[in-house]
Amino acid sequence: MFNYLKKSREQIKKRGKEAILLLMLCFGVFVACQGVLEEGNPFGPSTSSLRIVPSVATVTIGAELTLQTLGGTSPFSWTSNNLNVGTIIVNTGVFTAGALAGTATITAIDAIGNTATATITVPGLALTFDVAGVTQAAAGGASVITVTANGSGVGFTSAIANNNTVSGYTDLPTIVATGTDLTITSPAALPTAAQGDQTFTITVTDASNTNTGTLTYLLLKAAAA
Repeated sequence: MFNYLKKSREQIKKRGKEAILLLMLCFGVFVACQGVLEEGNPFGPSTSSLRIVPSVATVTIGAELTLQTLGGTSPFSWTSNNLNVGTIIVNTGVFTAGALAGTATITAIDAIGNTATATITVPGLALTFDVAGVTQAAAGGASVITVTANGSGVGFTSAIANNNTVSGYTDLPTIVATGTDLTITSPAALPTAAQGDQTFTITVTDASNTNTGTLTYLLLKAAAA
């Protein structure tokens, strides 16, 4: 009888070990399945949170910034979604701003598929001119200004707005770009004495690199007869 009980306990103990091993095996299969469900990560969810430092940055045209990772599993790879704004070295995280202003989203991917993103803004450079502003007193008078810095030489677009919105004067000067020069010609009719002097803001944008500059154009009222 004693031997029978001893043998029964040994069988129960053996089956208990087998049950534990089976349970551990099932748990391992469950974790593996969860890993398959996580896109790009066959080993299951990472216990670390991948981040990029800095996550938001401003880089001037032509400058570099080295991004770093926190957390995740090395090695890391890097991509930029806007190569016109800036490129990034795939295995080092060194970002180089291009010649165009704009925003690029940088993505870091670790060895098991975790991702993190950062936003980099590249501001445009300011166009500068040989004069700060123009004053014109003649109807149909032409004034020539020159873009002296940060222009590409490809060409310019321009916009002009009258700051005196309630004066009733609606004519606008015209602007023609030739190389780095802008010729501004006043309207054929000057503002009347009642309308007064007119102040315009001229915005000039480089057609290639989108750099922008502004200047003031003052059109004097017609002289009293």
